[in-house]
Amino acid sequence: MGELIAVRRRLVLFFGLFVFVVALLTTQARSPDRRQVGAIGTTVLAVLLPVQTGMARVADGVQRMWSLYTEIGRLRVENAKLREALDGMGRRNAALREQALAGERLERLLGFRGQVGSRSIAANVIGRDVAKWFGTVQVDRGSRDGVRRNAPVVTADGVVGRVIEVTPTAARVLLIADSRSAVGVVVQRVRDLGVVEGRNERVLHLKYLSRTSDVQPGDVVVTSGQGGVFPKGLAVGRITRVVREEGELLLEAEVEPAAALDRLEEVLILLPL
Repeated sequence: MGELIAVRRRLVLFFGLFVFVVALLTTQARSPDRRQVGAIGTTVLAVLLPVQTGMARVADGVQRMWSLYTEIGRLRVENAKLREALDGMGRRNAALREQALAGERLERLLGFRGQVGSRSIAANVIGRDVAKWFGTVQVDRGSRDGVRRNAPVVTADGVVGRVIEVTPTAARVLLIADSRSAVGVVVQRVRDLGVVEGRNERVLHLKYLSRTSDVQPGDVVVTSGQGGVFPKGLAVGRITRVVREEGELLLEAEVEPAAALDRLEEVLILLPL
């Protein structure tokens, strides 16, 4: 109880002094000579001046911090907008670059079509056997477009394979790298005949060359036109290695395909005349 009374006395004393100071300052302010604040006013001002100065500094600091905070927020918003715009530009540039590359490939393909002595139609590769990467691919042209079974499939670089299945709107192509594939060929420089077979891998296998053949790495291999599927003279690949087994009557060789069989996107299907 005594402590409560003491607290009340302190509050009353504080408010009393506060009212006194306010009244004193008011009286000084209303005096004819406002420049004179008197001894008591001077004392009060001397006491309050450090407090006022400190509060002013605190207020300035708070204002600067708030300005900095709002500026950081504004910069973050602008940075997010700029990043979004940059990402959008990157996506548009990538799309334009992809369209340009596709246009270049199609231009080469259409230019090559003019060199082929048969009707043809361009097609997009829309699927691939992922379990057998060098096995088959699916294209977006079918019987409605005139595609038939065993139709040769090529690119501007060389032979891709032949059609083995046809639906009205799509077809499946057996790549020359598949183990079920065999293409009659001729070594362009020495004119020796042979057969290129697939191995389900990137490299092709050239068989049935004469033991006395002068084939060498770098020789170009083209279709012979004797297999009944591919026209004569289409590029098949280039010999990378000649295999001469002791005691064997025939030579064999490894051939790198002319067409990029692992990166097919557009192809040309040769149609019957």
